[in-house]
Amino acid sequence: MELYARIEQILHKLRPAFSREVPFEWFVLLIWGLLLSHQPAAVTSYVNGLGLDESHYGAALHWFHSKAFRMDEICWRWGRWLSSHPAAQRLKGHLVYLGDGIKVGKEGRKMPGVKGLHQESEDVNKPEWIRGHYFSALGLLLGQGKALFSAPIVLKLHDGIDPLARPKLTLVDKMAAVCVAYMERGSYAILDAYYASAKVLKPFRAQGLHLISRVAISTVAKAGFSANPSVRGPGRPRVWGADVKLRELFAPIETCSQAVVWLYGQRQTVYYQCFNFYWDSPDELVLFVLTQLPNGKQIILLSSDTTLTGAQVIEAYGWRFKIEVSFRSLVQLLGGFDYRFWLRSMTRASSWPKNLVLADFDADFQAKVATKVEAFERFVNLNAIALGLLQVLALELPNLVWAHFPQWFRTLPKHGLPSEQIVRMALQHLQPMVLAKRRPTLLLAKLFAAKFKPPETQKQPSLAA
Repeated sequence: MELYARIEQILHKLRPAFSREVPFEWFVLLIWGLLLSHQPAAVTSYVNGLGLDESHYGAALHWFHSKAFRMDEICWRWGRWLSSHPAAQRLKGHLVYLGDGIKVGKEGRKMPGVKGLHQESEDVNKPEWIRGHYFSALGLLLGQGKALFSAPIVLKLHDGIDPLARPKLTLVDKMAAVCVAYMERGSYAILDAYYASAKVLKPFRAQGLHLISRVAISTVAKAGFSANPSVRGPGRPRVWGADVKLRELFAPIETCSQAVVWLYGQRQTVYYQCFNFYWDSPDELVLFVLTQLPNGKQIILLSSDTTLTGAQVIEAYGWRFKIEVSFRSLVQLLGGFDYRFWLRSMTRASSWPKNLVLADFDADFQAKVATKVEAFERFVNLNAIALGLLQVLALELPNLVWAHFPQWFRTLPKHGLPSEQIVRMALQHLQPMVLAKRRPTLLLAKLFAAKFKPPETQKQPSLAA
């Protein structure tokens, strides 16, 4: 009961995002259907997971296309609630966000945004090329002790469709816009090397945000430049100093500073050197941390906050892997990308489609594409919020979760807290007990009572003369 009540208490915080009560009620029902379902992810499975019949399927499906609310508003309020949670991890007193992109395979020929995507992963289970969707994701780092989670805040479909607006924005521009929209001022964003760019640093500095990332080993920085007023040559005045090839600054390990940090779930000794150089702007210094691991691997990390120590930057970048773990949970545990929404009016796409150019179609088709993309994002973000709820329960009520865990695993998390899968299994184990008693304080019980309410008996017309 306490687990169910806590989830609904959190969901009530998102009520202001809905202009009407009915869409919010279906939001609650779909979250519960997602968590309690034993079937492969689909809207049908969510309805079946609640024990509802086929008469409710149309209303559940309509929720994903409804115009009564915006998913961005729900995600923004969800992110604000997470940022106030006591388990939110902080670096120098500021929140830590994790961002990355994920490519998901989609075979639909009438699905907007599907295009040929190249995968750079070294995983042999992943083909080099797929047809699918590309999502940019942002999460907040939550944790307790050694247990860390990347709680998803928002996922946006950021490729496959050429918008009408010009100029076109790159994936880096779009990720920067997501960070600016959802991150709190002064916080840190830990991003992959793909996003280490002036396109990210410029809006970050304007909004008081910080970037921690990795850069290529071949990166060239700039030394400071001091102008001589008495010397003026032709052309534009010089603002940059000499080039500095960072790769050439690596010193022998025995001469470097060393620190023992938590890196990828275990304590490791790392060796590092710190340098402040100019890189994206001649007016702003950037901290470069030249890092050497015990196995001899060399990497270069970047921080826009020059007050951090080398050890802090290295350990913080190690947290980035937690968003990869969240992606795995979304894909394998919840099936968060298993949406199947088609656009009938769309022409059947080729085997390896490119971007869908909206300018080639009329306004009616463009509106249908926008609605369908919103449906994709609602399905994915519904699963993301559900995953975040499982993580919050694992951090807040671990003893209660373990008490209701119905099975056993030979291998359990070393940190002692339950995983998202264990929390979900505990909720499913409690389902018959909680719903059988029809707890009046639970919104889920009230909604069930309304859905299963028998229709009123119609009065028969009088046959009297």
